[in-house]
Amino acid sequence: MMKTKKIMISIFAVILIMLCVGGAFLAAQNEEYYTQIDNDNVQEIAPHGDMNYKYTLPAYDSEGNEKELKFETSRVLKEDAFICLKVNLIRGVVEWEEVEYTEMPGEVQKYYSE
Repeated sequence: MMKTKKIMISIFAVILIMLCVGGAFLAAQNEEYYTQIDNDNVQEIAPHGDMNYKYTLPAYDSEGNEKELKFETSRVLKEDAFICLKVNLIRGVVEWEEVEYTEMPGEVQKYYSE
């Protein structure tokens, strides 16, 4: 009886650890989305950390699927600049960088002009 109980607890512990590791793996996966800066869609926010501005823009993944994304910045970004957003399933936009038009996937380029 005691041996069965220990085995069940061990199995439960292993399953719990596997779920935690799997969840952490999924949470760490970032998808790339691309957008173009439109400063009509930026708003000044109450500063927290270095963040002073919030953008809400349509963005596209490498297959051309659209998603509205919100992200914060420390400054107003260059009008019409193209950016690549790293998006985490749980945390949202975790990073961004300016890119050239030619660096964006072809499916994304269709939505913008050079």
